[in-house]
Amino acid sequence: MSVPNPTPNNLTLVRFGPLSVDFTKTGTYTLGQLDYDEQTFIPTASFVVYKNALGTNGTQAVVAIDNGTTGENISTATLPATPVSTSPNATGNLSQTVFTPATNGYVLGQVPVSTSKPSNGAAATQSVRVNVTTAAVPALATTNRATANNISTLTVASVPAWLVAGVSVKVQSVGNAAYNGLVTVISTTATTFSYYNPSLVTEASTADTAGRIGAITGDVYVVGFLQ
Repeated sequence: MSVPNPTPNNLTLVRFGPLSVDFTKTGTYTLGQLDYDEQTFIPTASFVVYKNALGTNGTQAVVAIDNGTTGENISTATLPATPVSTSPNATGNLSQTVFTPATNGYVLGQVPVSTSKPSNGAAATQSVRVNVTTAAVPALATTNRATANNISTLTVASVPAWLVAGVSVKVQSVGNAAYNGLVTVISTTATTFSYYNPSLVTEASTADTAGRIGAITGDVYVVGFLQ
């Protein structure tokens, strides 16, 4: 009995992405969409390439790639507590996390969608969507805050090796919201780091243990076959 030759087909390997996502925020982000019932997208792999990963996360981000409907997952991942550092003083390369395919993962397209009953075959639109259901929370905590002449200074127990002048770092949940956001570090000491803050001119030194410092941002990709 002879082994049959491969059957020619019209499958095309396609990629959705890159889409930059800040995993310290919950939310949904559309990576791409399929507009025609005549096409079917069969996802084969999903992954995130970290572009700014700083520090350790006390709460790890939980992410799903779905078809635009929550729970109809293509793949899922719990991102690592400590991705490879990408700060200017890092010696490693960029790192990635590969998502785990859902046991019964969804495909996109092919099935007509219509508000008419029975269906009139109106074209379906389905999305390839990133859904951050649990946001990462950095573990590095503040102990004090102060601002003078638009230069904000946050105090921590000990400044880690990755927190150096030039890095872009996420400041979040500080008691005064004017301190929060993506900032560029301009200087550090053993226990403090400072950055330019256009939102606040001055504030006296104030105890604040609510702030969290870190970053976990990456480009999300989904690849697969389109037929």
